[in-house]
Amino acid sequence: MMKYKGLLTLVTGIVLVFGCSRQMVKEESTSTPQDLPENMPDQLWVSDAFSVKIDSVFRFYRFAKASLADGDTLGAEIYFNTAFEIVSQFSESDRLTLQHWIEFDSMFKDLSDEYERIYLQTTVTPEAEEIREDITDLEERFFPDSVLYGSGTVIDSLGGFPITVNDKVRLAIKYFQTKGRVVFTKWLRRSGRYEQLIKEVLEEKNLPSELMYIAMIESGFNPKARSYARAVGMWQFISATGRYYGLRNNWWFDERRDVIKSTIAAATHLAELYERFGDWYLALAGYNCNPRKVDYNIRRYKSRDFWKLKRLPRQTRNYVPTFLAAAIIAENPAQFGFTVEKLEPIRVDTVLISESVDLNVIAKIVDTTYAYIKEINPAVLRWVTPPGVKNFTLYLPEGTRQKFKEEYAKIPDSKKRSWVRHRIRPGETLSTIAQKYHTSMAVIKSTNRIRGSFIRAGDYLLIPVPQNKSHYYTYSPKSRTHSTAKKRSKPRVVKNVPGHKKIIYRVKPGDTLGEIAEIYNTRASKIRAWNGLYYGQHIYPRQELAIWVPENLSEMKAQAKKRVKIKEDIDPSMYYVVKRGDTLWDIARKYNLSIKQLKELNNMRTSRIRPGDKLRISSN
Repeated sequence: MMKYKGLLTLVTGIVLVFGCSRQMVKEESTSTPQDLPENMPDQLWVSDAFSVKIDSVFRFYRFAKASLADGDTLGAEIYFNTAFEIVSQFSESDRLTLQHWIEFDSMFKDLSDEYERIYLQTTVTPEAEEIREDITDLEERFFPDSVLYGSGTVIDSLGGFPITVNDKVRLAIKYFQTKGRVVFTKWLRRSGRYEQLIKEVLEEKNLPSELMYIAMIESGFNPKARSYARAVGMWQFISATGRYYGLRNNWWFDERRDVIKSTIAAATHLAELYERFGDWYLALAGYNCNPRKVDYNIRRYKSRDFWKLKRLPRQTRNYVPTFLAAAIIAENPAQFGFTVEKLEPIRVDTVLISESVDLNVIAKIVDTTYAYIKEINPAVLRWVTPPGVKNFTLYLPEGTRQKFKEEYAKIPDSKKRSWVRHRIRPGETLSTIAQKYHTSMAVIKSTNRIRGSFIRAGDYLLIPVPQNKSHYYTYSPKSRTHSTAKKRSKPRVVKNVPGHKKIIYRVKPGDTLGEIAEIYNTRASKIRAWNGLYYGQHIYPRQELAIWVPENLSEMKAQAKKRVKIKEDIDPSMYYVVKRGDTLWDIARKYNLSIKQLKELNNMRTSRIRPGDKLRISSN
């Protein structure tokens, strides 16, 4: 934890002086003395401009609460987002200062809680894959290579994993603080379920604990995640790679969804990639794309510096910055404005089982519910443990292993699973029978030892079914090859969004959904939902897209900005803004100071500065 705090202080390069008396804030046209934040501790010195920013956050908080009281949720959302935007611009030293102010901390926690309570349920939350695409679109637009690989880079290599902060990483951090705030909050909350299990595996493999955040940006710590490229599980293995690392799957189960086994496989894979490349950033690039592409780029550019491999796939070039942003925030969420109570960790016992047993039977033995057994066993795809699989790992609630072994030994085979004896009627086929019982033809053929597809009316078939049918029949099985096509062939187009008006946007050559979403301050995932597009579906020039925006969005934004004006000016007699090429020696000489005096004024431990830093040059 400490190494991140030190790094973040280096990144901002701005340190506020404590112990000095706080200056009185000058009266502005937009703020009067009685409007300023009250009860600020006297030992916290802040500048006039920062005081006005703090006051702005309090004001937007009050405006949002007032709008909610009037039932104006659209107006409240504008104020909420503007407040988050202001806080996202605070430097690390600004946040460290505010940590000592209980009133501000309490207000911001309430602000976050209210936003999540009201908008978390109604906001379309994109999957991790879409978030990465969204960030990639932003990065590609705002930061050309000349900037990406230039100056302004901070590197911390003191810990087990190197942390680099450059413009790409900064943009991803800001994205998670603002536009991606809702989804990142969910990821942080969900991480509590699995981080202990993951860290134990990484520690056993002698790997950096920061690697756990790969699971965050791959799946949002969701063991059931499935990408459009058919990658599955928390670590997003495709079938071939999963099998290579011992993760089995068939109609009954998929070990890519097993949290512990897939984490072990991912750790093994990452260790091999690190051994291959000798660099963690290159290893992450190899995890995201084919390692051979990384090898090719290393040979082409004659460099093992990830940031110089400009011909890597577009998503891979942005994969490492997104990972770094997620890791930096997740290690210090409060410092980036996230107040999240993580979910309780899952604690389990394990047993090996080599026969098919109904999960309802297992739940009764250990005094829990079918739903909880399903939750801690995401690898089980059906209602029973997989038949014909030896030594299948079954997870039980912690402390129930012995009880399960004792009670399970008493259960006769006839009670371990349920069957239906189905009499074949004229006209029925294996396909129609499988559909009726929510199973597959392969299962029926295997159970009844049928080689072909021929069945005879009047014969009987044994069909495996769950004991608790209500749990299973609420689930609609998906065809392995045709279900996606069916979904995509009948898109549902949104025809009305309350409180919004429809704008028709005609796609121009070179447009992406991420760019269009940015224009209208929305998300690419929402545009897909409004227009019945599935993720990965291409848009084309002259295509017309329906965009739904708040009816009075422009007026609301203008009014919000008019009500609270944020002062960005700084007093040139008190501060100096670092320019490209400046050194501490140059600045100290310019203002008749010694380097030691300049460092003491700014509480600096090193001489590192970067363009844009604000340095205090006077003690008055």
